[in-house]
Amino acid sequence: MIPYLTKALGNLFRAPATEKFPKGEPPKAAPGYRGRIIYHPETCVNCGMCMRVCAPQCMERTMEPLPNGDQKITLTFDLTSCTFCSMCADFCARKSIELSDDYMIVGTKPEDFLVSGTFIKKAPPPKLTPEQIAELKAKAEAAKAAKAAAEQADG
Repeated sequence: MIPYLTKALGNLFRAPATEKFPKGEPPKAAPGYRGRIIYHPETCVNCGMCMRVCAPQCMERTMEPLPNGDQKITLTFDLTSCTFCSMCADFCARKSIELSDDYMIVGTKPEDFLVSGTFIKKAPPPKLTPEQIAELKAKAEAAKAAKAAAEQADG
């Protein structure tokens, strides 16, 4: 017991054996390291493949209808339940999801561990009635006939 006590008392008056982190530049992650998720909503097409292949179901999609018929879509990744397997990034056809080499994923509140992005999905054009289709066809044929008549008059 006495040797341990003398060692403990001796350590009270020594400088620490450790260094404060980071001392200088933090070390780079190894090639192929899968760290913090980066989401590019501007290239996302809302196919949902990432959500289907995510084993821990760490992403949430919210859709909010807008007055003009478009949809505001927000995709949120919860890094506290993510296993960083990169299946979402591998299956994303548009490469909207990637995993960075950032390994210092620390925070003081739950929002620090959320990665999200929002984009607007345009509403499809309204369907035409048969009468509107017939009217468009008639206008196109009239324009074609006028063009042919103008060509004959010039030639």
